[in-house]
Amino acid sequence: MSTSPSNVRPIPSPIPNVIGLGGAIAGLGGGLAMALVGALLSSALDGDIWRESKEIASVFYGRAALAEPGFVFGPVFTGTLLHLLVSAVLGAIFGIVTRRVLQLTSDFGTPVLVGLIYGLLIWVLAYFVVLPLLAPTLLDTYAPSFIIQHLVYGGVTGLLYTWLRPSPYTRPDNLRS
Repeated sequence: MSTSPSNVRPIPSPIPNVIGLGGAIAGLGGGLAMALVGALLSSALDGDIWRESKEIASVFYGRAALAEPGFVFGPVFTGTLLHLLVSAVLGAIFGIVTRRVLQLTSDFGTPVLVGLIYGLLIWVLAYFVVLPLLAPTLLDTYAPSFIIQHLVYGGVTGLLYTWLRPSPYTRPDNLRS
């Protein structure tokens, strides 16, 4: 029995076909998971669960964002909003690069594996390039915790992208039997 592209049914995407949209939504999900893991890790280390949001807000507020312990609306809201915005942008880049540039399939767990690698690359760039320039207070975050958070971001982004933008593997015509 021969399988040709005409009898392979495409898997519908649950969202409109807008460049970067699937990746941005997946990135938002990854960013939320990352924030949740960050809060859980901070709590486990007897820290302030709002610390990461306030450290991100220090880009605008400076050290004043960290002055008061616990929940402080302005810095927490600003930091969370900035975190989710960056998560969406990085997710859109993930989707565009993996699907349009590298043309990777969504089969075999490829987006999850690529997402984990992507999360690790984001951590390297953030920790060694971006944060020293923009928000050195974020370097106070416990490094293993920061790595775990970025791996969670990449893994969840890849997993959600698989569902939002399914692209099953199809064999080229010259390899079909």
